[in-house]
Amino acid sequence: MTLATWSQGPIRYTEGQAAVFKSLWSFKAVEVDGERVMQRAGLASGKPNDLFKIKKRYKGNPDYEGPLFAYRALVKSNRREGTYWMPCAGGAAGSA
Repeated sequence: MTLATWSQGPIRYTEGQAAVFKSLWSFKAVEVDGERVMQRAGLASGKPNDLFKIKKRYKGNPDYEGPLFAYRALVKSNRREGTYWMPCAGGAAGSA
């Protein structure tokens, strides 16, 4: 995947990260509980962002920073409610 705002080339995801994006996309920009997102992705964690955390030794490495950058650019969350959604997955109505 590439993003116009990411200058480091293609962004490569782990299978788990790709599953989170696929799951969020399937909900068509609707806010969904994090556990439901992860269940649809086939993963055990309760929060999608857990899969995008970067260990200290990988800070600054585009292979690790890229997926986190994409997650922050594409996924919105309501931390208080524990909900997540991907506005771009809803077409014109969801991209506002």
